[in-house]
Amino acid sequence: MMRTLTSVAMAFALIAAACGGSGPAGTTAESGPKAPDKGVEPAGKIVFWHSMGATLGPEVNKIVEAFNKSQSKITVEAIFQGTYDDALAKLNTALASKAAPALIQVYDIGQRYMIDSDEIVPMQSFIDRDKFDVSDFEPAVANYYKVEGKLYSMPFNSSSSILYYNKEAFKEAGLDPEKPPKTFEEVADFAKKLVKKDAGGQTVRYGFGPSIYGWLFEQWMAVSGGYFTDNGNGRDKRATKLTFNDEKGKAIFDWWKAGVDGGYFWNPGVDNDGAANAFNAGKTAMYVESTARLRGHINATVGKFTVGTGKYPRPANAPATGGNIIGGASVYVLKAAAAAEQQAAWEFVKYWTSPKVQAIWQAGTGYYPVVKKAYDEAESKEWASKYPQFLTAVDQIRTAPQNTATAGAVLGVFPEGRRRIQKAIEEVLLGRSSSKDALDAAATELNAALEKYNKTSGK
Repeated sequence: MMRTLTSVAMAFALIAAACGGSGPAGTTAESGPKAPDKGVEPAGKIVFWHSMGATLGPEVNKIVEAFNKSQSKITVEAIFQGTYDDALAKLNTALASKAAPALIQVYDIGQRYMIDSDEIVPMQSFIDRDKFDVSDFEPAVANYYKVEGKLYSMPFNSSSSILYYNKEAFKEAGLDPEKPPKTFEEVADFAKKLVKKDAGGQTVRYGFGPSIYGWLFEQWMAVSGGYFTDNGNGRDKRATKLTFNDEKGKAIFDWWKAGVDGGYFWNPGVDNDGAANAFNAGKTAMYVESTARLRGHINATVGKFTVGTGKYPRPANAPATGGNIIGGASVYVLKAAAAAEQQAAWEFVKYWTSPKVQAIWQAGTGYYPVVKKAYDEAESKEWASKYPQFLTAVDQIRTAPQNTATAGAVLGVFPEGRRRIQKAIEEVLLGRSSSKDALDAAATELNAALEKYNKTSGK
């Protein structure tokens, strides 16, 4: 789930100012405008903004080109707009100048912003209008993008977090390479055994080395059965208070801090790539990260060691209601687009979510297919054969209970929230604050920001 986490609050404040924040007569920001009449002919050309760079961009282009060749009525032009935050900032300018695309990809934590902007046509309105069958959608993926029972956007690139481990290091430490740790307590116990020092007493391999990444904390809250915010993580109704500063949040911080202080957890800081590279280099024997990293790890460690995968570790006393959260991004149809462009965008979205296309997307990127039938396609079967470790990730989301804890949080200051949690983790790991004080301070600061956001958005 590769992303930049700077705040987009300013961008949406400007959107509200520039566009007035009001929908067509008879609509609200919560319901949004309806899909065009079914008889509207799709536009000949639409623009799709995305943030899939590097190796992912060509995969997007491949599928877009296939769609364009599959029919003669619509041409989609896919345009890379930089990071997720870059794309939203550009959207603000485009809306003000009436040059917005028909379709835009937005990261997972931008949901509340997009709904409150009142600049989208909810995907649910297209689904309801066409009685589009979503019964084959992966429940965990679909539920992440449902707010109060509605799909405002369509899942695009979906991932979750898993445990990665070095099987050769396990063997060397006398651990069973086919039995990864499942709990916090087991991770700590394994990590102590996996530490390796040189002749001078310097640590050359740590047992466990996760990055200071807010998304990982959110995952640990969810597998602990905890909530990031009130009101069912902001899914039953709008979030008004941060709730991560409870005993579950404190237990996560305390466990992480004990590992770092004990010398068996490595602290790479706020550096996802650094943590990944350290694992590839054998500097850490275990770490947790997105499933989107799987292929990269396997390819980077050929001839060095075998990559093992395990489910995301949780506290031993975690309730059965706990489970992983989906991450990634989804796509939104913009209200500013003409009805014919909205219809064309919907036609492309339907194509994108078809089993064959989702299997191709998985094989090219490593992201989860949105629909379960994709796993029956040749491309997906070949992927699973080549990367059997991915089955851990599939099993993980399919066996996780589906509830508001595992669906993840939805709140207006989420980018700021994730960044603030990272600061709190850093303060604790560096010994500058206790777990309770750091969490309480973060919650207090974010509660004030959330209250201001809710008032500004008129909710």
